[in-house]
Amino acid sequence: MKGYTGRRSRWKWGLPVLAAALILAGVLGVRWWNGQSRTVAMSDQERETYGLYRVTPPDGEKTALTAEGLLTHCVPETTEVLDNDGEPLETVTYTSDVLEDWLTDCQALRGISSLDELLYIVYDTEGGWQVWLTYGAEGLTSQLVYEPDTDTLYQPITGEKTFHFRYGK
Repeated sequence: MKGYTGRRSRWKWGLPVLAAALILAGVLGVRWWNGQSRTVAMSDQERETYGLYRVTPPDGEKTALTAEGLLTHCVPETTEVLDNDGEPLETVTYTSDVLEDWLTDCQALRGISSLDELLYIVYDTEGGWQVWLTYGAEGLTSQLVYEPDTDTLYQPITGEKTFHFRYGK
């Protein structure tokens, strides 16, 4: 009888310890999973919503939505030559009187710059999102919309969104 009671006694204490260990492992697993950056496909609705953030000239404006076409509405501000492993790389920052008005939901234009035949436009929206646009010879090549509140990056052109973009572990 002592052997049976001993086993029962071990299970009496062992089950709660095992259950607590499993719960702890589950909680730690959820915390680990939630802290990881992960990329998934955007829904069609998200692609439509976030795809709106781009340069949109007013009706009747005959502007080519390419780096070259958009640069006709910009004024060079500063030029810097960077050393790229012995190859000079020129970056130019610009100002523009019209581009800010052509950006969807623009609260503040953070910058316009060019590098290697690409034009980069960065701005903040009225809703607090951050938008990065890249235009090349063929038009819009990259479009990123970042929501700081959810730490999610949306990429409408590729159809991907990344959770825990900046603060993932």
